[in-house]
Amino acid sequence: MKPCRALLAPVCAAALLLPSLSNAAPVVYSGKLVSGIGAAGSAAGFSWFLEQGSGLSFWQLSANANDTVTVQVDRLNGNLDPALSFYRGTTSADTSLFDSTGSWGGLTFIGSLDDERPPFTTPGPNGDPFGTFTVAVGGLYTVAVGGALSTDAGTYPFRITMTTVAAVPEPESVALLGLGLAVLAAVRRRRRASAR
Repeated sequence: MKPCRALLAPVCAAALLLPSLSNAAPVVYSGKLVSGIGAAGSAAGFSWFLEQGSGLSFWQLSANANDTVTVQVDRLNGNLDPALSFYRGTTSADTSLFDSTGSWGGLTFIGSLDDERPPFTTPGPNGDPFGTFTVAVGGLYTVAVGGALSTDAGTYPFRITMTTVAAVPEPESVALLGLGLAVLAAVRRRRRASAR
């Protein structure tokens, strides 16, 4: 009886690994988000909540340091309960490494959104994600959209819209710049007067 168990153990271990291996695939971006222009995507019903990266939709965006980035996802089918995670960087890592609330695959986790506003399409569970992030470092960013507590595991459509607002210099910075220019003008005026 024990030799049979010894033979079955590797088979059982392989069977347990097969589901995770079948979901193994590199991240493929659905597109690049452009400020103010909506894009359509689709996501599996529980993919974000269960951290099943193969059911997510990954989006890339570009932002400058200190920009304010607002992301909104509207479900286009009432069965989807969308949620998203926001990361600094882009990746081609395996989707099975996806982490909805932490850094993974070379991406630095910034934050996540879920249920911040009423659902775009009803009836449906919970709300839709909407929120703002301030970008500390300029460069490329990743948004991962998936289903949280949808009605089932099916794949459903959504629309994602991103807007960026450039950082506005603070009044103190503008005043300091003005003062510096005034000093430069005074020095130049003095040099011209002494040269005559």
